[in-house]
Amino acid sequence: MGGGTTSPGTSASSSASPSAKVYTESELQNLVSGLKDSDGNDLKPYSKAQVTAGKDLGKILLSTATVDPSDCKSIATAGLVDNIENGSVAVSISDSQQPRTVSAQSGSQGPDSQQILKDIEGKMGTCSHFTVSALGQKVTVASKQLQAKTNAAETFGTVSTRGNNSSDMLMQVSGAQGRLLVVATKSGSNLGDKDQSELEGFVNSVLRNATGSSTSSPSTGTSSSPSTSSSSSSTGSPSSSGSASSSGQSGSGASPSASSSAS
Repeated sequence: MGGGTTSPGTSASSSASPSAKVYTESELQNLVSGLKDSDGNDLKPYSKAQVTAGKDLGKILLSTATVDPSDCKSIATAGLVDNIENGSVAVSISDSQQPRTVSAQSGSQGPDSQQILKDIEGKMGTCSHFTVSALGQKVTVASKQLQAKTNAAETFGTVSTRGNNSSDMLMQVSGAQGRLLVVATKSGSNLGDKDQSELEGFVNSVLRNATGSSTSSPSTGTSSSPSTSSSSSSTGSPSSSGSASSSGQSGSGASPSASSSAS
């Protein structure tokens, strides 16, 4: 899928955003604003309270789930964190039959976002299959790493399928640039190349906004459709829409409790 010439975890460019900048919540909200999905739906900014209470996301809160092997929790989640100590997060979500989520997070403590993605990628060897137990249900998730490419310094992507059911999938593209981690996800059936390209476009749009914010106010998001994006992908478990990092940007063990998971 997508960037066939670029191996997972690599990227097309490392100059998309300032490597040391830590973004405020207000700045992050601007970075994920103005986006549209390929169906023409706006991705609307959500507050953390809305994410927690939202009818489509409430059922996937990983804070109440058990992942086996436990080390695969970072694969089952996609960085839609509940909180980041010494940091911030912003999320935009589309109202669609195939929901898209774009999140951006930034923090001053712990490893930078590039190291976070490298650490998660290192777990794929033992996390191609795992189980998630939540709300009295236990499901098996198969997760495959994608050939992903964005304009970030580090890119990571997976596509996950719940219970061998191609109608219940989650794809994720994560792009890391210094202290900024951007995660785009899409849930739905039979997700493939065009979906990966759409998610890569979301990541690149946020990175372009971040580049603008380093010299002026953040630009509004651009429409990311499969025809205008590069490539990258997703992780997580189906039946959820999440983002990309289990440790958050704080490095203080802030785990994503509102995240993409198979539940």
